[in-house]
Amino acid sequence: MQNIRHDHILKGILVTLRGSLGACPEVAGSEVMTSTLIANFLHSYAPDKLLTHLGGYGIAAVYEGQHPGPTVMIRCELDGLPVEEADKNQWLVPGANIAHRCGHDGHMAIVAGLAPLLHRTPPSCGRVVLLFQPAEETGAGARAIIDDPNFEKVRPDCAITLHNLPGFPMGHVLYRRGTFASASVGMKVRLLGQASHAAEPEQARSPANAVGQLLAELPRLSRITDNPYCMLTLTHAQLGLMSFGLTPGEATVCATLRAASAAGLQTLQRQAEQCVRDCAAAELLFAEIEWVQDFPATVNDDALVDTLERVCLDTGIVAIEIPKPFRWSEDFGHFANICPILHFGLGIGEHAPGLHQPDYEFCDETILVAVSGFYEMVKSLLIGCGKRGENAATGT
Repeated sequence: MQNIRHDHILKGILVTLRGSLGACPEVAGSEVMTSTLIANFLHSYAPDKLLTHLGGYGIAAVYEGQHPGPTVMIRCELDGLPVEEADKNQWLVPGANIAHRCGHDGHMAIVAGLAPLLHRTPPSCGRVVLLFQPAEETGAGARAIIDDPNFEKVRPDCAITLHNLPGFPMGHVLYRRGTFASASVGMKVRLLGQASHAAEPEQARSPANAVGQLLAELPRLSRITDNPYCMLTLTHAQLGLMSFGLTPGEATVCATLRAASAAGLQTLQRQAEQCVRDCAAAELLFAEIEWVQDFPATVNDDALVDTLERVCLDTGIVAIEIPKPFRWSEDFGHFANICPILHFGLGIGEHAPGLHQPDYEFCDETILVAVSGFYEMVKSLLIGCGKRGENAATGT
């Protein structure tokens, strides 16, 4: 393990790969150049199988063991973020307001870093699947991967992923039993009344008062200090058109709802919906509510957490157990419907700019720490079945 963390050649290869990925960020569902770069990199390390176009532009590289055994999947994300202003290093897509400000370029470099290790030393049993998933940012990618008929060819017995975490010590692992990342869903409210001339507002049924009420009342549904918590964040509002001659007859209000559990999120949704109905009825408006970009809670498997703790202890990686789930969401939770899952965090610096912020940047110094941690996890999960396979082959 120490050799991996001090392998300067491997580090150079992966930092270069991350730089290339960072130069061509693509939004969810459009990861054409990104998937091509990853596929070309993986070809160099001769996986036993390489599946492309999984759930869109997803890629899965499979490294087979000599003996039967479980399938361990290591997953990362392909997509970047739409942003207000692009980064200066995005020379492959000039003018595109997209960036890897969630660190998915770093995640891809980490998971790709397992390919040369598995090519050099394949698993003794079972198999390892390196999954590069599209469309995480919209919550659609994991479900699309699972629904793809070709997913059965790589269906895992357990699945593991990480996310980089600004605000925590560089190279430290953050983990939690139970819920690691929150459930969330987007709420889009459309209020419909009747427009009129701006000089005759009494002839209109304007949604202005209802919008004002919603902007005040919806955030009050949050219970941020409770354990388990729930919260509602207003993300967008629009009242009519930009016009001085029209009393508006239509408005839109958007919010993101989050909770530590599916049950908590459902309760918050019911409360938010009732608030909308009440405000609309008071102003004689029709209300349409659309729920979009739903993310399940990411709930860790206890046995996989035990394995992570042992690996960190044995390899000298500092591991910190966090007391509460993170508020952000991940569609990785969908994989819990088919197998045990583990999601952990990787600190990239206590003073590093936050995820999605304009000055965010992934920390390359953490890449080999994560590669070595994943590699030791895979070895730990597969070593027992290797011994069983050898015994079966010799009849002992």
